[in-house]
Amino acid sequence: MHLTSLTLENFRCFEHLAVDFHPEFTVLIAPNGSGKTTVLDAARVALWSYVKGFDLGAGAGGGATLEIADVRLAPRPDGGMEPQLPARISAQGVWDDGMGERVWTQTRERVKPRSNAQENAAAKQLKTFASQLERQVRAGEAVILPLVSYLGTSRLWFEGRFTSAAKEVTLENSEYSRTSGYRGCLTYVSSFKAFCAWYGWVFRSYREEQILALERKQPLSETGQRFAGVIAVVTTAVDALVQEATGWHGLQYRASQNQQLVMDHPQFGTMPVEMLSDGTRNAIAMVADLAFRTYKLNPHLGAEAARQTPGIALIDEVDMFLHPSWQQTIVSSLRRAFPNIQFIVTTHSPQVLSTLPRDNIREIALTPAGGMARMPDFSPLAHESGAALAKVMGVHQAPPLPIQDDIHQFELLVRANQEHSDEARALRSKLDAAGYQFHDSDLATWRFLASRRAMEGKST
Repeated sequence: MHLTSLTLENFRCFEHLAVDFHPEFTVLIAPNGSGKTTVLDAARVALWSYVKGFDLGAGAGGGATLEIADVRLAPRPDGGMEPQLPARISAQGVWDDGMGERVWTQTRERVKPRSNAQENAAAKQLKTFASQLERQVRAGEAVILPLVSYLGTSRLWFEGRFTSAAKEVTLENSEYSRTSGYRGCLTYVSSFKAFCAWYGWVFRSYREEQILALERKQPLSETGQRFAGVIAVVTTAVDALVQEATGWHGLQYRASQNQQLVMDHPQFGTMPVEMLSDGTRNAIAMVADLAFRTYKLNPHLGAEAARQTPGIALIDEVDMFLHPSWQQTIVSSLRRAFPNIQFIVTTHSPQVLSTLPRDNIREIALTPAGGMARMPDFSPLAHESGAALAKVMGVHQAPPLPIQDDIHQFELLVRANQEHSDEARALRSKLDAAGYQFHDSDLATWRFLASRRAMEGKST
């Protein structure tokens, strides 16, 4: 399953917007308030037609429909705002049912309270396709279920104080179903609490099987090996994203540490996940959500569930809380951990952009015609982040501070061989007092140009 494109009409800030997606990884960029998250939310609404076809997915949307509040408002001459109808989301993509690309839509033609958006025939067929997959699962068939996941900016904090507690709880019978991998997959709310409960249960069950094997002096049972495979799926995915950047690795459950999830570090030892930095916790929560869903959906894939499961993951602010050095590896880490997942993400990070060619980037902008989505003219792959900042994001590499005029004037004086003039000395003192530091290479270049200019003057 993957999305090829979305077309929005009168959806939130856009009168009209058409955006296509790379089949593997798409990064959406735009200034604040220009519609990046709107595009992700439109994709979320489009995928709801599939998820609601599962019994356990039906409550997973959290409002993943075209709501009255999503209808674009346009100003009236009298100063009021008027809803613009119809509002429509059209998605084009492949469902892996052998029928090729389809176009399915949700349309809202009324803003009457308690009125509903309408689906076209293809959207209803997508729900039917999901229901058919559910029947195959219940019949014991090893059918592949695609991942669907929305990770918004509230993924870390929405549940209140972040906790990695995995205390002993009784899992509902529905949690044993493969289709429970769709529960909460399109909500704005973090699902890390649910992951902790499930992973704690897996780890405790694995330890029980280990103890039984030791007591009986027998090899680990098939059940124990399955639990070991689950743990391997999660730890491998989390380590792929976190270990190289931070040193933290080996996500595990420890009853001796207040029944919490913990990780190991070669320097700092073993710490509860909730004690780690925001950036580390965010990365763990993000990749753990994806990994545990891939295994729940496709347990028959065993340790390869994360790598072999297809699907679509929507991530808002993929670089959230991450150090620039980590931002430079986040894309490659996600692709390595989940090579069959189509990622559609947003970012404000030039470091993220510097790891991608232009084919994977879409600039979103509001225009008088409604909206625009395009590939940038410049491909930032492997360039310095400053090039992505200037040539893709349209931002000057130097911030627009008042001292820029003084810096420029000092440069002109040095180039004119007047570095030791009273004006230059005064400017240098002013800049030093402000905390500005010149690059030695810049000063050397300006002085060289000044000396060459002086030599040319003597020769004439």
